[in-house]
This record gives sequence, C-alpha cells and structure tokens, in this order.
Amino acid sequence: MLTDEVSQIQEVRYCLKTLREQMAARQNSNNNKVHTLCINVKNVADNREESYHTRLVEQSERLQRAEEQSEERGQQVEELQRLLGSMEIESGVLKDKMAAGEAELLQCAELEKEVAILKEKIHHLDDMLKSQQRKVRHMIEQVFMNTSRLPDRVIRDLEERVAFLEAEVRSLISYIL
Repeated sequence: MLTDEVSQIQEVRYCLKTLREQMAARQNSNNNKVHTLCINVKNVADNREESYHTRLVEQSERLQRAEEQSEERGQQVEELQRLLGSMEIESGVLKDKMAAGEAELLQCAELEKEVAILKEKIHHLDDMLKSQQRKVRHMIEQVFMNTSRLPDRVIRDLEERVAFLEAEVRSLISYIL
C-alpha cells in the first residue's frame, strides 16, 4: 500500500511536471502569439496612424483651400453688395431725374398749348388790327375826299372814332402781352 501510494504520488508528480511543461510551452506559445499579435497590432496601428496622419494632412490642406475660397467669395460678396448699393443709389437718382423730366415734359406740353392759344389770339388780334387799319384808312380817305364838304364837327367825330379805335387796339395788344 505504501508503495502503491508512493507510486501514485510519483505518477501525480510526473503528471504535474508534464502538465507544467505543457503549460509552460503553451504559455511560451501564447506569449509568442501575443507578442506577434502585439507586433501586428502595432504595425496595423502604425499603418493606420500614417494613413490617418496623411488623411489629416490632406483634410487640413483642403480645409485651408476652402477657407481661402470662402474668404475670396466673402470679399466678392462684399464687393457685389457695395456695387448693388451704389446701383440702387444711382437708380434712385435716375428715377428722380426721370420724374423731374416727366414733370418738365408735362409743363412743356401745357406751355405749348398756352403758346398755341396765344398764337391764335395774336392771329385773331392781328386780323382785327388789319381790319381796323383798313377801316381807319378808308375813313381817312373819306375824310380827305370830303374835307371840303364836311363840317368841322364830323371831322372831330371821325378823329374821336380813330382815337377810340387806336386805344382799343393798344388795349388788346397790352392784354395779349
């Protein structure tokens, strides 16, 4: 029994030793695998880091270009807004000038109507004046022809009529002017 127990203990020790060796071998193998895996992870991480860094640099460059373009567009927008403002001012000035021109045009049309009316009045008065002058000439001719036959009273009446007609003509002329 004791020998059996000793042999069993030795067998258990041997199993434990083998198990320890196997575990050590597995541990070494796992360590190697972990080490290899760590190296692989590090390489992948390095590659990813390089890729990320490259993409980051590219993104930074694109962002810089976009900011420059945005700034240029902002300046263009400001310039366009300034031009639009000056065009609105100029448009207002032109509208004012156009309104003033239209008012002048209406005033000119009214003045042209008034001129036409005055010309018609002048023509009418001119005709009246010519008629009066004909009548006066005719009266003067009659007076000269009849001076010897007419009494002084008739001559004075005719002179008064001539003076009255001349005064009437002068008042018409002053009325027109």
